[in-house]
Amino acid sequence: MAGSTVPSRLIALALAFAALIWVSPFAWLVTNSLDPASVGQLNWPSSISLSNFTDALSGKSGMQFLNSIYLAAGTATLTVAVATGAAYPLSRLKLPGQSVLLWTLVLLRLLPSTGVIVPLFFTARNLGLLNLLGVAIAMTILNLPFALLLLKNFFDTVPIELEEAAYVEGASLWQIVTRIVMPMSRAGIAVVWFFSFTGAWNEFLLPLIFVRTDAGFPMSVGLYAAFGLNGAVKYGFLAAFSVLYAAPAIAVYFLLRRNMNTGFAGVGVKG
Repeated sequence: MAGSTVPSRLIALALAFAALIWVSPFAWLVTNSLDPASVGQLNWPSSISLSNFTDALSGKSGMQFLNSIYLAAGTATLTVAVATGAAYPLSRLKLPGQSVLLWTLVLLRLLPSTGVIVPLFFTARNLGLLNLLGVAIAMTILNLPFALLLLKNFFDTVPIELEEAAYVEGASLWQIVTRIVMPMSRAGIAVVWFFSFTGAWNEFLLPLIFVRTDAGFPMSVGLYAAFGLNGAVKYGFLAAFSVLYAAPAIAVYFLLRRNMNTGFAGVGVKG
């Protein structure tokens, strides 16, 4: 009995050490973001103030925060809308060459964004979309293979008998999709929306190439540009900026966590 406690204590110490390493960067961020006289060291602030957060939410940086919200939420919503409209026919219709199309989507999912950045840029320039709207559309295009495959699998689990019963009762196709199929596939829709949101929130290369102006940059590019601005590193401002940058993605996860944990829609239908 005594011998078995030794490995348990060693595992506990190892886990505590790993947790300390994992928490240290966040502790650095929080302490420096609350210190108006931060010098970039991990220590308790001499005074606590929210001035760094005020600076991070005002002026150009505040506009970049709003740009990130617009880009991420817009990309996620557009991805779900387009993917839902395309995944439902793929789930319900037997189209010729459907398996080839699905395997093509799998291959496109493996394609990195840097591999198509040049044609995306020239297409956006010709259409006058070298702005955040163009970035949102480009991100939606890149997200579609993953979104289509996932939503099709969720729509496949919705019993067709429920749709037939609703059709007999006089429901339209729009009502069937929005009131039966989508509510029963909310886990897949939540996953697609969440990953599209975080992907667009963290995207760096496309906004940097498409936008090219400080006022139009999202926070991912603004954080990079803030390093060494005016020949100095403002650690308190950067720490507060980083905390604000991380907060929305974490908040969205906790808001959608319940929906993402519901699993597939499949339910039994008695004959």
